[in-house]
Amino acid sequence: MKLLRLKIENEDGFRSLQKGFEINFHTLADTEAMEQFRPFCFAGLNGSGKSNVLEALANIFYHLEVCVARYLPESIKDPNNFRRNECTPDAFTLEYLIGQHNRKAYELYYFDKVTITKEEGKEPKMFIQSFPFDEKTEKSEVSLIPPKARDSAAEGKVYLPAHIIGYSSGENEILSLPFIKSRLIHLDEYRQAARDNYSSFEESENSLIYIDNNMSQAVLLCCLLFENEETLAPLRNIDNTGILGLRSFRMNIHLHNFEFKDEKKSIPILWLIEQNQIANLKKCSTSWHLDPKTQTLWLDFYVNDATKKAFKEHFRSGLECFHFFRLLYELNNHFVDEVTKEDVYRSKGVYTDGKLPVGNPRQDVFHFLDFYITKKIKGTGIEKDLLLRSFSDGEHQFIHTMGICLLLKDRRSILLLDEPETHFNPSWRAKFIKILNDSITAGNPKDLPYGYFFNLHLLKDILLTSHSPFIISDCLPDNVVLFEKDGKGETTAKKVSELDNAFNTYGTSVELILDRLFNYDQSIGDLSYSELEEIDFTSINTQEEIEKVKTKLRTLGESIEKDMVLARLNRIKTEN
Repeated sequence: MKLLRLKIENEDGFRSLQKGFEINFHTLADTEAMEQFRPFCFAGLNGSGKSNVLEALANIFYHLEVCVARYLPESIKDPNNFRRNECTPDAFTLEYLIGQHNRKAYELYYFDKVTITKEEGKEPKMFIQSFPFDEKTEKSEVSLIPPKARDSAAEGKVYLPAHIIGYSSGENEILSLPFIKSRLIHLDEYRQAARDNYSSFEESENSLIYIDNNMSQAVLLCCLLFENEETLAPLRNIDNTGILGLRSFRMNIHLHNFEFKDEKKSIPILWLIEQNQIANLKKCSTSWHLDPKTQTLWLDFYVNDATKKAFKEHFRSGLECFHFFRLLYELNNHFVDEVTKEDVYRSKGVYTDGKLPVGNPRQDVFHFLDFYITKKIKGTGIEKDLLLRSFSDGEHQFIHTMGICLLLKDRRSILLLDEPETHFNPSWRAKFIKILNDSITAGNPKDLPYGYFFNLHLLKDILLTSHSPFIISDCLPDNVVLFEKDGKGETTAKKVSELDNAFNTYGTSVELILDRLFNYDQSIGDLSYSELEEIDFTSINTQEEIEKVKTKLRTLGESIEKDMVLARLNRIKTEN
């Protein structure tokens, strides 16, 4: 999947993005660039509108997913909870290239150009064009309406990303809101399948997945159980996390019931998956025990080669296993009442609007316990088993992004990462883009017949917001987008290569990037810089006064700014 263009067209705009706001991503004139690792980095001052683009895309894809869905829970069918002709933003044009439907080859020749348009108050429309996507190529409309029998999704479903991944390092509830709505839809989808006596349950139709701390545990577990030594290399590198492997973990599953008050009955929550996935978990475990008093299932796993082999036999892939854990986590919301769900579905994204209540441990259906990771401690070389919850915020953040890239390596997807490096130390910020590249590239299938090579970079796009000059320095100027407010207070988004003062961001020093993009021309903080600014050179006339200032400067570390002050002091000494 490769994004081409997004334009906001409704009268009220979207957040800080006014009507007519447009952002261009990849260009059809440079298809070769799409075959390379080129994430988009949104840069700019706080409040410039960077995150709003991620939010708009998340909302648009949520709306499209609900429009095309084969199955919809009864709660979302209420016109107060969802209307096909109302979206936030309510009018837009979105263009992208997408492939891999029907398992076609991973080459642009087999891709389609998708154009989705929506006018205010009207339902969205989807159009597709085949390669070479030019004006001579016929454009055909694809239906976004499922058949009346609801025996399949709408035709347009195959032209949507297989996964839309959201991640925010902070409390960006506006970004997370469409993902929270998707979780509730998935929960109700399962709930109604249980009520209607379905024989089994597969992964949700809805493609939106939000990676929070709980999901991070599932991501890491599936990576360490299913990935090979080569693909895990970015995680294992001692300069990154030093994670060597999974030592042991415990799962705790509470056997709650779904209550159907209107029908005056209750159904065991897990019965749809008990004979398949839960049974498979028991087969993979070292031991398990059902406590009849608390109705709690305990499963313990001591991880060795046999454990990994068992998981690979009973789950087709790490991604399938992740979707199972995703479902279990989503079932933790089983106690959320219908009024709260309606508030979430109707929310337009005000800060606290749509926040789900958090259950206590006894209300949970599922959680991990005693999750031990074998880690090599940097500087000592000592290998130690550590609880995952003892890892730092930066390490968890690292696992979020690297792990999901590994799981989705061969799936067409878009990753929306809001400041993913916030908790990283400077060294990790400098490594981040390279490690992303290593994680995706490591998944490219090798040793295929006839020397054929699948380029997985074509299957996904990565959009991230960042204030880090280290991140920007590893992105090409065509992929660094500067967000600013113009004289009218409107948001502009221009590639650095298109600016009046265009420059090459790739490999450029962080000082230059700070100066050009953030209007910060210092290499030190403002408090220490203020001490240099307070020096009154006009009042320094004697050698004693010069030495007094130099003595004060010894409290400051080395910097270009300090060197410039010393040079000026030395010139005073020479002149007098």
